[in-house]
Amino acid sequence: MRILLGIGALLFCMQGAVAQDTIVDQEVQVNQQAWVDYNFKSLLNNSRFLSTQVGFRTINPSVYNRYLAISTLNLRANRWFKSKKEGAEPLIRSYHLGAGTVYTRNYNETDNFEIRFIQGVKFNIPTFKEFKLYNYTRLEERFQTAFDGNGWETGFRLRHRVSIAISWKKHYLNFTKGLYFPISAEIFFNLKKADQFNDVLRLSPGIGYKFESGLKLELYTIYNLSRNITETNNASNDFILRLRIHRERVKEATPLAPANEFQETEGDNTPKLPD
Repeated sequence: MRILLGIGALLFCMQGAVAQDTIVDQEVQVNQQAWVDYNFKSLLNNSRFLSTQVGFRTINPSVYNRYLAISTLNLRANRWFKSKKEGAEPLIRSYHLGAGTVYTRNYNETDNFEIRFIQGVKFNIPTFKEFKLYNYTRLEERFQTAFDGNGWETGFRLRHRVSIAISWKKHYLNFTKGLYFPISAEIFFNLKKADQFNDVLRLSPGIGYKFESGLKLELYTIYNLSRNITETNNASNDFILRLRIHRERVKEATPLAPANEFQETEGDNTPKLPD
């Protein structure tokens, strides 16, 4: 815990030194953000579990506060796309169906409310035995309203994440407790109304600790490169400090993924839809 707190303080200071307060048309070109989320899952049966994320996000300079709650149903893929090699893991690990809400409290504009639906799939890319690349591709349907009488805006977004977790003093992933390093890269593509939603490239190195009880704490320093935010502001650089808390309510007899593969149900830095 002392290690995590010390690194967190260092990263926060680093962000303060790098970020600038630059606003164009009430949008942010370079900013620093703080995210915190609590994640828990409930086992339904041996092939299904429900994962839920409740989170809060804020941005500096003061533009908005964001509150989110999203749940995802995870379905084990145990019949399709299996390797012919005996004992090999299936290429497709699991399927995901989700829904949730995101409320954005804007300081200088009307507030924004979003309903989001999710369909995704997790799969592996064969690499070295000790280091597996975990892939997550998902499609999102996003319905937003700004409470200004203009109705709802609709958008579709495709995102893909590649991640790996490296445990301390070990080169394999299954362990009951200890320090580990989750690292991921993610790209976001907007399929509809790209002029009103951000395309994002996200890099997320982190450090985590897993306890024998199943509790996991993860601290990330994230860099987002975004484009297409407004007509006059074509790009944004976001520096984010993120704390993630994971709690397993029920132990799984056969986990859908290695014990310390971090799961994500939501990620976004998109400002309010323009009028």
